[in-house]
Amino acid sequence: MPPPFQLDEDSDAASKPALFVKAPEAALQAVYSPARLLLRRIIVAEVEREMALLAAIQRKYRSPALDRLFVFTGMLGNHTFFLLALPFLHIFGLGLFARGLTFVVLWSVYLSGVAKDYISAPRPTSPPVVQITRSPAHTLEYGFPSSHTAYVVASIAYCTYYMLNVWNTALALPCLLWAAGLVVVVGRIYCGLHSFVDVAGGAAIGLAEALVFVLFYDRIDALLLSTAGPLYITAFVYFALMAIPRSLDQCPCCIDSYCAVSVTLGLAVGTWIYARIPLLWHNGHRDRIAWDSSLTLGQNTLRCLIIIALIVAWKLASKPVVTSLVQQLVTTPSTTAPSSPATPCCDGDSGSDTASELGYVRAAQAGCGFGSCDRTEVAAFLEKSYPIPSAECIKAGRYGTYKLMSSPENIARVPIYAGIGIIACAGAPLIYHVLGCSPS
Repeated sequence: MPPPFQLDEDSDAASKPALFVKAPEAALQAVYSPARLLLRRIIVAEVEREMALLAAIQRKYRSPALDRLFVFTGMLGNHTFFLLALPFLHIFGLGLFARGLTFVVLWSVYLSGVAKDYISAPRPTSPPVVQITRSPAHTLEYGFPSSHTAYVVASIAYCTYYMLNVWNTALALPCLLWAAGLVVVVGRIYCGLHSFVDVAGGAAIGLAEALVFVLFYDRIDALLLSTAGPLYITAFVYFALMAIPRSLDQCPCCIDSYCAVSVTLGLAVGTWIYARIPLLWHNGHRDRIAWDSSLTLGQNTLRCLIIIALIVAWKLASKPVVTSLVQQLVTTPSTTAPSSPATPCCDGDSGSDTASELGYVRAAQAGCGFGSCDRTEVAAFLEKSYPIPSAECIKAGRYGTYKLMSSPENIARVPIYAGIGIIACAGAPLIYHVLGCSPS
């Protein structure tokens, strides 16, 4: 059985270890299908087999300089990086390539998140491995597959195709990209956040996804720019979000999936809107934001500042408003305790403090004394106390991350993050035109 809790070590000495629990085997057997359980056991067994090697690697190679390097490369996959980096591909007129690469990156986040929730395999545990991260929330996610590896491999593979087959660049450039990607991937193992099998799984997803986009994205893009394009992407995103599997643990992977695919929804809609405003086009190109080398350094700088300001302002202003509106429209799952604490309600919460994720932690701390408790004792406590959803709730899919996925805060992420794509592809170009930052 995988350990019931993991520790997170931040390079900031003021930070505290993060303690959280994993669903016991009995609960998993009651909820997951035989195929899902088998796949999970295979991955968990491999991660546990690698644990001693991962710890040995850290003992041999860890240093303050490498800690800083790999923590920094790990930050290249957070929300802030995606929100501020990806729009630049679009405002400098890269058109089809920019949309394809954005789709590759964000849908790899979705695909790896779906795989994480389905397999539900924990990260390497600490101890013996030390988990080094500036974001303790990372340790709350499952380990297999590595999302960082998935989007790094997918994006570099996609770029490599364009470099060698479209732009005819020197071979050295994609080689440099792959070297940089290798640093990111190695960092996930060095930081104790992933095992070798996690990285291999992420690489497989990334390569497969890149191949699909290389072969078919030009046709997908034409479909999205057609008259019914917004309907196609909206339907696809809806079914993609509905397909995210529930997991018993409160893994936040589903939040990343919601954010990522919502941005692609806005990107497709924003591009569709732009393609129907001839005033904004340059040289008749309706599928790329107007730009050419005639723009001055000052104009290009202003374009960058505008897109960053618009995205930040939209994110800050829209979140409270949209969340409030969704709260008024959506009825969240009830947290009312059922008549018997032995019969969990449909969202997997029995209504008592010990039946919540935080409650498990408090009970484990109180019962075993965190810092001196034996893992076996904590596991035994969880086996007895963890509320197993009823057959009715399992059939309805109302357990584990159901409450997290259906919360107003999470549903509000769809229009909020879709708005970012619309702003980048339709709102910003309009402002560029008004301010004279578009080519004549």
